[in-house]
Amino acid sequence: MNAKKILIVEDEILIAEHIKDYLISFGFSNIFMTHNKKSAIEAIEHLLPDITLLDMHLQHPRDGIELAKYIDEKNKTPYIFITANSNIILIQDAIETKATAYITKPIKKSDLYASIQIALKSNTKQEDHFLFIKENSNTQKVTLNDILYIESNGNYITIYTKQRKILVRNSLEWAQEQLPKHQFMRVHRSFIINLQAIQSVKSRSVLLGQAEIPVSRTNSSKMAAYLQKSITN
Repeated sequence: MNAKKILIVEDEILIAEHIKDYLISFGFSNIFMTHNKKSAIEAIEHLLPDITLLDMHLQHPRDGIELAKYIDEKNKTPYIFITANSNIILIQDAIETKATAYITKPIKKSDLYASIQIALKSNTKQEDHFLFIKENSNTQKVTLNDILYIESNGNYITIYTKQRKILVRNSLEWAQEQLPKHQFMRVHRSFIINLQAIQSVKSRSVLLGQAEIPVSRTNSSKMAAYLQKSITN
């Protein structure tokens, strides 16, 4: 079975169940459903889905568009619009988002399968994304997968990569906004870590390379939830 997490955001429960049945037939097992904007945001924050299937029109006409913009800003993972809407203005707004595909209702199994494959390839490409940062008077390109962790030091942050460390005049909050949530987690007021670089975990710290990074009490439950999901998957 495919371990990728897929979130279905659809207010019509029968349609959501129909989509779920299709996904199961494709070999997916980690499938989650929400039916409104509020619960969708909570699911996106806590589940960190690899792909979101997003109904453009939920309880309110713009709920789907607003959720798409939220994913673009906060989660930066692929999503697919599902729509029966013919409102030209709404469709134009949807085009301005970063949706990987669009599916119209009634949903065809072949269309859903093709869109999922496109989204999976898009997600794979995101792993090779990079961050532009200013170092002294130069702009450097840092591949996200090379980053181990980031430490805050007053008005500066230090980005520790596999090869070197880079001092940047900026805040940890800035770095948190730039980095995809499915790969990076703030585990302490002074540290962001690359989840894919974790080598071992203790009760209140994680090991990345030669560095042991503290995990604050407030973030320990978030780390535990991530580890539990990783084990389950």
